[in-house]
Amino acid sequence: MNELIRKLTPKFELFIVMILGFGLFIYSSTRGFFVVNSSYNHSWTYKFTSQGNFSLVIYETIALLVILYILKIRNWTLSDFNLEFTFKLIWIGILLIFIRNIIGNIGYKLLELVNVIDKSSTEHVQFGLESNWISISLIIIINSIYEEVLLIGYFFKRLESYHPVIVIGFSMLIRLSFHTYQGWMSLFSIIPLGLVFGYYYYKYKKLWPLIIGHGFWNLTAFLSMHFHWVEKIQNLRG
Repeated sequence: MNELIRKLTPKFELFIVMILGFGLFIYSSTRGFFVVNSSYNHSWTYKFTSQGNFSLVIYETIALLVILYILKIRNWTLSDFNLEFTFKLIWIGILLIFIRNIIGNIGYKLLELVNVIDKSSTEHVQFGLESNWISISLIIIINSIYEEVLLIGYFFKRLESYHPVIVIGFSMLIRLSFHTYQGWMSLFSIIPLGLVFGYYYYKYKKLWPLIIGHGFWNLTAFLSMHFHWVEKIQNLRG
């Protein structure tokens, strides 16, 4: 088996890693997107449950270990993922999320001004939180590491001979493909995230800010669901 893994071409290695890493998520997310959007008048609530969170954490942990085993056989090392850490990187990660938010909000406002989207766009997919904070904490940690190690650390190294626009673009599209369950509003969160993270990594080759930023983003999203921040802001505006 190890010999077969060593003989894989770089392209086939990339295919295996992406399928193991995101194939199941792309399928389930795409299926959910088309089911929900078959009737745009239907408002769908996506619920985060403890069972679902634990299942996701288990899958991502196993998949990541399998992928890292394959890569180790193929002579990948931890240094290939640029995981050097300093405390300064924490603030950079948080700053990247604020930049992402600014870009996403500007994009949303521009489309709102030209009547491409309206209030119903934000209400089409609602999110419910029915999970304990142990499972939520594991999601914040494991999922943040999982996505950034594979979609940025691995993906950019494997395709380093290609033009950065191509690498950033494809990384962003893969990220978007397994977040489509969030409905059309994922365009205003995932696309800016993929572009900001991709550009930063291409320029500075530091992975920890992306992991930290992703975790901070997930944390604020769960806190928003728990405390119903979006509903409270809408009520103040109303």
